[in-house]
Amino acid sequence: MKARKAAAVSLFILCLVTVVLCSFPRIFPWEEKTVRLLCETLPRLAAAGFLLAVLWGKALCPQRKNFWRFLLWSLPCFAVAFANFPYSALISGNARIERTDLVWLFLLKCLSVALMEELFFRALLLPFLREKFRKYKGGFYLSVLLSAALFSLMHLINLFYGAPFGAIALQIGYTFLLGIMFGVMFCITKNVWLCVTVHMIFDIGGLIVTDLGTGPFQDTLFWILTAIAGAVCAVYIAVSAYRFQKKEERGIG
Repeated sequence: MKARKAAAVSLFILCLVTVVLCSFPRIFPWEEKTVRLLCETLPRLAAAGFLLAVLWGKALCPQRKNFWRFLLWSLPCFAVAFANFPYSALISGNARIERTDLVWLFLLKCLSVALMEELFFRALLLPFLREKFRKYKGGFYLSVLLSAALFSLMHLINLFYGAPFGAIALQIGYTFLLGIMFGVMFCITKNVWLCVTVHMIFDIGGLIVTDLGTGPFQDTLFWILTAIAGAVCAVYIAVSAYRFQKKEERGIG
């Protein structure tokens, strides 16, 4: 227990140090894009390490016997993530990946984002809200919606980095829907690592051109795939959430 607390404190301090260092990107001796990806990665990795130390135990150790059943249940969520890739834009040449030398750092960034956000919002915050609202009818819905709302509003921080308000408003909208998907997914599968995997795949598809290339990538096929996968998954998640809530009401969830 003492070692775990020491690790958590050390990682928290490391997180603060990396945030401070990344506030002064000019101290790093590399070119701008490398430094930007590095500064978007290091604080999140340290924060994820801190959350791992805090949560170490049952919250991070799902039941192996149900893994394949829950993986099969999660397939519509994976479809949403894979639909976020710019397939046609890359194939047609309208968008290009130019910095293949930074793919490893880009993947590390996507992993750090998924780890930090899923560990905090799903593995830590959501169970806390579930416990608080357990005595209320519909407490499951309330906890998932509130955690999704907080998850989406967190992205307001991008305003401080110069992002236009319209883009942030759109981001808040779709991250709220993703937050509901991840919340229901975590409650049903009790496996935060499935949430991390889907989240990471979604971010890889959505950011690969922005971070490593150039060109418009959200073309007609992109939006068609997004709409189909999103609509199917929305119905699937709504039905799954309803069934899960009914099971909980009967005391067998």
